[in-house]
Amino acid sequence: MLEYEITSNTCALIGISENETEVIEKDKRFVIPKKLNKVLNDSCQFYGSTLEGRIKGSQRQLGMKYKLPIMVESSKELIFFPTISPRLTYCSWISLKNIKSYRDTPLGLVIEFEHNNTITISLSLESFEMQIFRATKLMLIARNRRNN
Repeated sequence: MLEYEITSNTCALIGISENETEVIEKDKRFVIPKKLNKVLNDSCQFYGSTLEGRIKGSQRQLGMKYKLPIMVESSKELIFFPTISPRLTYCSWISLKNIKSYRDTPLGLVIEFEHNNTITISLSLESFEMQIFRATKLMLIARNRRNN
């Protein structure tokens, strides 16, 4: 599966190598032979922008520059945020709307999605909650603009 666009079923995208991305959806997991940033950019283009454009929009709306969430598609509120610097190969991007729960464990942060689908990432609880805050702020800004 070389072509893949992010949908409301996409829970997370995980960079597993320079040219492979693991996709976690609500009911399945699979690997596609494509660089993570290419998957993100292709999805942004599918919905009418580019990854760079989405990042610039987030910078302007949030007044921040690093580890920014992006609005892949606005009407469905497909907002994803990175767990580490997006420039790193092993970055993961998490869907804000598909997080069911999360907890800190000795092995890392466990994130649970629909259908008891979970991932464990190496990230502090504080950093993860800051990313959730940023993504939520982006969502609220978008909603307010739509409603006004």
